[in-house]
Amino acid sequence: MPCSCPCLCVSVFLACPKFLDASWRQHSALQQRRLAMLSVLVSLAALVPSPRPGSGLAPAPRVVFTDCDGTMLQPDHTLSPAVSAMLHTLHSRGVRVVPSTGRARAGPWTESVLAAHPVLQRGSPGVYINGCSAFTEDGQALVSTYLPEAVVERVLRWWRTRAEAAGSGLVAYVGDETLHVPGQRPASEAALVAALGALGDSPPRAVTELPTAEVFKMILLCGDDAAARQWRPLLPPLLAGGAALTQAIPGYLEIVPEGVTKGTACGALLARWGLSWPEALAIGDGTNDLSMLREAGTSVAMGNAAEGVRAEAQYVVGTNAEDGWVDAMQRYVLDRL
Repeated sequence: MPCSCPCLCVSVFLACPKFLDASWRQHSALQQRRLAMLSVLVSLAALVPSPRPGSGLAPAPRVVFTDCDGTMLQPDHTLSPAVSAMLHTLHSRGVRVVPSTGRARAGPWTESVLAAHPVLQRGSPGVYINGCSAFTEDGQALVSTYLPEAVVERVLRWWRTRAEAAGSGLVAYVGDETLHVPGQRPASEAALVAALGALGDSPPRAVTELPTAEVFKMILLCGDDAAARQWRPLLPPLLAGGAALTQAIPGYLEIVPEGVTKGTACGALLARWGLSWPEALAIGDGTNDLSMLREAGTSVAMGNAAEGVRAEAQYVVGTNAEDGWVDAMQRYVLDRL
């Protein structure tokens, strides 16, 4: 029962120094344990990547739109054993993996990557040429968007006649082929074209004249990013009337139809499947990936991505050389299913 004389209890308590000392030591030990536990929790929290402010927690992804070079593929443009195993795991859990790349679907990489793994089904479904081309799961063309003929003609004329364009290479993606015409410095251009072919894309075929109709995209081959920065400001006046500039790989400036991005083509596939962007994860490393990273419910940038790309993604993982793609699939897909 409650004490009827609080003053007496206080007097007795204060008169017992041993009791007071023991009580204080017990309280101090408890506080130290609480502080130690708090320190552990803070350390653990620092290990968990935080989403960007206001993003919220999206539903578990049912579709993964993945860039290829610099993301799902190793630096040598192959699938690592860990990535290959993860593709099987995602498929077994009902998650669709959709290659979303600047490459064309044709070329040596079709056999070495898209056809080499059963889950990728020779690239169907898939988004190609930065969204200019997309295929459904049964291999039918869903999106085919071309550059305006006037833009192709202006770019080609500038490249073949203007002194400031000398030293660069130029290729055009037409159908399943990549075409190249000789310009002002054929020898240096040939080296740039050969380097593009080494990436595993369709080896450019030399022609005397480029067609101007049904061209998906053109690439100005600059050699490196320093040269690309010099040429980039010269291109916008040539692109007026329906074209835009993007970049997937250092040293390569890509001319694509205006308003066409990986994001628009990915959105067309989602609509076909009756899904929405919050149900998708997008992962990439280049500025040409931003359109899908900005839309997806879950967005992931590779550790080797450009700073601007990392800043816009909700999460950042390791580099493609470190199998950061596998880590992303485990953390942000499988662990949320």
